Amino acid sequence: MQRVSRGDREAFATVVELHSPALEGFAIRLLAQQSLAQEVVQETWIRAWQKASHYNAGRSRLTTWLHQITHNLCVDLLRRQQHEKRYATASGPSESLVRSVEQDVVHQEAQAELTRAMAALSERQRTALILTYYQALPNRDVAEIMDLSVRAVESLLVRARQQLKTTLEESL
Repeated sequence: MQRVSRGDREAFATVVELHSPALEGFAIRLLAQQSLAQEVVQETWIRAWQKASHYNAGRSRLTTWLHQITHNLCVDLLRRQQHEKRYATASGPSESLVRSVEQDVVHQEAQAELTRAMAALSERQRTALILTYYQALPNRDVAEIMDLSVRAVESLLVRARQQLKTTLEESL
């Protein structure tokens, strides 16, 4: 990242190649839409390039720093979608809502059930679950990404697993 902060495009290309799959997988799971996830990852790389000099290897691992950027972008997007959804409900269906419904129909039934169960979780529970189980990050890194204590992350995971199990059992 020191080389990237000095404008080394080759070093940046290597970082992008190494970390893009994990970041995209995280964003897809959090947003449940591949196209939005890809846009978020692209924005992550723009920010990583622009803020490369802000990365401190002594403070956090590179993967943690990149996941934190992606997480923040996903949360911002989810909040905007929530706002649009409330507005659309008051003024009729929006184009994004129609697109979302069409995409849900395309998914296989089992994936759709899991997606609905994950969506029923709070944003914090969903994030903790995805970072821990899908991204295979240790609780210490998850806590840093989410700006929480390790104990708070563990508590979120317990509640998330319980709610996920209940929701999936109810759908059977």
